[in-house]
Amino acid sequence: GPHMPAIILQFAPLNSSVDEGFWHSFSSLKLDKLGIDDSPISITGFYGPCGHPQVSNHLTLLSESLPLDEQSLIASTSHGNRNKCPVPGILYNTNTVESFNKLDKQSLLKAEANKIWEDIQSGKALEDPSVLPRFLVISFADLKKWSFRYWFAFPAFVLDPPVSLIELKPASEYFSSEEAESVSAACNDWRDSDLTTDVPFFLVSVSSDSKASIRHLKDLEACQGDHQKLLFGFYDPCHLPSNPGWPLRNYLALIRSRWNLETVWFFCYRESRGFADLNLSLVGQASITLSSGESAETVPNSVGWELNKGKRVPRSISLANSM
Repeated sequence: GPHMPAIILQFAPLNSSVDEGFWHSFSSLKLDKLGIDDSPISITGFYGPCGHPQVSNHLTLLSESLPLDEQSLIASTSHGNRNKCPVPGILYNTNTVESFNKLDKQSLLKAEANKIWEDIQSGKALEDPSVLPRFLVISFADLKKWSFRYWFAFPAFVLDPPVSLIELKPASEYFSSEEAESVSAACNDWRDSDLTTDVPFFLVSVSSDSKASIRHLKDLEACQGDHQKLLFGFYDPCHLPSNPGWPLRNYLALIRSRWNLETVWFFCYRESRGFADLNLSLVGQASITLSSGESAETVPNSVGWELNKGKRVPRSISLANSM
């Protein structure tokens, strides 16, 4: 047929949500321990696959997102909370609103994107793929007024030329009914096991007899011979029927840089009532090409500062009334 113009793959941005408990814990940490020390703090955000046809999932900060003391650390080592997949982040909190406004947002974003890129190059991202959606937050905490100003960034690589979308459809239309049954069962097992429930990137391989298995990314080589279909799966926080969520961006950068694949089938895993839902989940095929003269090692540019009601401004919250 005639050559179709390429459709550029558009990713739905990730949204943040901060539980009040996070600010309460942060205030205690600041008053009891940190004082005016404004060194960056390692924090943990949590996300899960979309679980509702009309509502996307957020990346959330909770009181346990902050570094813990020894006691709480022992209590929190239990692994595998299915809707709280941990994602590493960093918090830059400033002591004055002037310093907050002066932060060089572009270079902070670039620094975090570089960490993701190093993890892709070193292979760490295959061992622990939760580093792919790494994030950062800048904040100013006014503890006299109990008000907090903050801004999230979800660093994401800009692939050049842009990734083009060959097709995208509900997973239930891509798989045969026999395959769909096996894929759902494999996904539910992955989600039910403490060892894998919070591992948000994985491989789905479907053999010629319609049996699906789910494997860790680091097992790619082992999967390559024995299947008819190999898809790159990830927990998609987005609910939209026509767009995959933000985590796919850095995933495709990893796939391109690590394995040099030009055509990729991806699987946006979504669920309802806690089980795989292949009507909400999407399967797409993307074409990734390197621009001439670029090597797979060049760090791509990155974007990712969160918009606030469509504008490039920080968010703020006051807890004065809830104290």
